[in-house]
Amino acid sequence: MNLLALAIGTVLGCGSYCTGSRASTTYRIRRHGTRLRARVTDVRSTPVGEGDAAEDTVRVRFEVPDGPAVEAVTSMPLRGPTGLKPGDEVEIAHLRRHPGKMVVLGHHAADGVPLLAYTSVLFAVMTVFFLWIGLTIG
Repeated sequence: MNLLALAIGTVLGCGSYCTGSRASTTYRIRRHGTRLRARVTDVRSTPVGEGDAAEDTVRVRFEVPDGPAVEAVTSMPLRGPTGLKPGDEVEIAHLRRHPGKMVVLGHHAADGVPLLAYTSVLFAVMTVFFLWIGLTIG
């Protein structure tokens, strides 16, 4: 039994689960979430790579029709700079049961749902490969 291959397979399996879960949640929010207008309360830009590329993490405040006001942060950073600033009004989608899980609509996510889905599948295939190597090659 090859322990290194088993360890690599286990790590890739965990990566597959995490990226798949994140992609699934974001897709579900975009597709089936309740849409509302929200007001931006804070924008944090993180430089990425060279040039003007950045990831913007956006905090918004919105009122749920049957509950108190909610302040939430985007589930994934947005490809920036978005040009958003505190006080701007944006359209969001959130899960009714979990209002804190929301995405800002009309802006592309920095890592994107399709990329997360493809990464998840790639990790799953690599997991099977490394587990097979770990179990069959001594």
